[in-house]
Amino acid sequence: MSEALIAEGVSLVKAAGEAGLVLRLLGGAAIVLHSGGQPHRELGDLDAATRRSDARRLAQVLTAAGYEPEPRFNALHGDRRLIFHGPHGKLDVFVEVFEMCHRIDLGPRLPLDSPTLSVSDLLLTKLQVVELNAKDVEDAALLLCAHRLGRGEGDQVDLEYLAALVAHDWGLWRTLSGTLKRLEELRPDVAEPARSLRNALDEAPKSRRFRMRAKVGERKRWYELPDEVG
Repeated sequence: MSEALIAEGVSLVKAAGEAGLVLRLLGGAAIVLHSGGQPHRELGDLDAATRRSDARRLAQVLTAAGYEPEPRFNALHGDRRLIFHGPHGKLDVFVEVFEMCHRIDLGPRLPLDSPTLSVSDLLLTKLQVVELNAKDVEDAALLLCAHRLGRGEGDQVDLEYLAALVAHDWGLWRTLSGTLKRLEELRPDVAEPARSLRNALDEAPKSRRFRMRAKVGERKRWYELPDEVG
C-alpha cells in the first residue's frame, strides 16, 4: 500500500509539472523518497504543497486524475489548504503556506527540489510539532539519519536557512529547540545531529523582535493547535 501511495504521489507531481504547475510532496511519502526509498512505516495518505497561483488549475489536473474535492472544506479554507479524495485515499494540499503549530511560508521554496520539498523544509514540518507522536519522531529521525547538516541548499539540512527562520521568531525557536531535545532523549541514534542543530539555532544572532518576545516567554502560548488551524 505504501509503495503504491508513493508512486501515486510522484505521478501527481509529474502531471502537475506537465501542465506547467508546481506541486511538491511532503509528509511521510516525501520523507521516504528523500531518505532511501524504503517505507519505514505504513503511510495512510498523501500531503503536498502548491503555489497560490496554481491552485485553481491544479484542482482541474487532480480531477482529471480521478480525485474529487471536498467541497465544504475547500470553500472555507481553499486560500490556504485543499482536500481531495482519490484512488489511493486522501490528498491534503497546502497552498503556499504550511500551517500546523506554526506558520511556514513554502512559496519561494517549492522550486528547490522535486518531487518533494527540500530536506530542510521536510524536517521543519516535523520539528514544528509541539506534541510529538511516534510517527513524527520516526520521520524526523529518519531525515536526520539520512542527511548531513550543512550550510546552503542541496541534499542536506541547511543550518543557515533554519537559523534565519528562528532569528525573528521566538515561538518557532522555542518549539524547534524543544522538539530537538525530545529527539535526543527518544532517539539516541540521532542525538548528535539533533544536538548540533539545536546548538546552531541557539547560537544564531537574534533580532529585537525575538528578544522582546523572549521576555514574555511561556507565559503566553507561542504555538497554535492543529485543530484550531483547520
